[in-house]
Amino acid sequence: MNAIAAKAATSQLTTLREDSQKNYSDMNFTLFSSLAEFGSLDIGEAVKFTAPKSGWKLQKVRVLAWGGFNESTKTFQADKNIMLEIRDKDLNLLYKFADAQNNYFLSETGPLFGEIEIPAVPVTGDFYVVFYDRGAARIAMENNDGTGNSFIFMGGEMIPAELTISDTNETIKINWLIETAGN
Repeated sequence: MNAIAAKAATSQLTTLREDSQKNYSDMNFTLFSSLAEFGSLDIGEAVKFTAPKSGWKLQKVRVLAWGGFNESTKTFQADKNIMLEIRDKDLNLLYKFADAQNNYFLSETGPLFGEIEIPAVPVTGDFYVVFYDRGAARIAMENNDGTGNSFIFMGGEMIPAELTISDTNETIKINWLIETAGN
């Protein structure tokens, strides 16, 4: 009985995506770590969302990421902290959460959606979800069809997330694969 009630409550949530909207199995994506790229724990991957209505309550965040698996030793990496922030359009902090990556991204075969439930956070208009991988879980990065809604959050600023193709020196927008759900 409880399982039926939980499923009904979940089905009423509205999911928001700010990527190409393709089926995930059809996407061209790679894994990215801001710690590996920039050498800092204080840099996050951010996505800008727009609440579908005033006072919409954000309840879940899903991040496509992977904590890694050592094929030789058949072991997962030790627990490290990831962090998640919800920020309003002016980058004011609305909610902050930290936990071990292995609670969300434990897989022998590759990336999976880690679902992080949060207390209902009311948002109106634009808001940001910032994921700090901290070298613990590499986030999936869609390499084409950039929407312009993905950013690097560094030093209190949102910097457009872009990738430069070394062969052509072309700069393309990328998408972090983060979803939100609420009602």
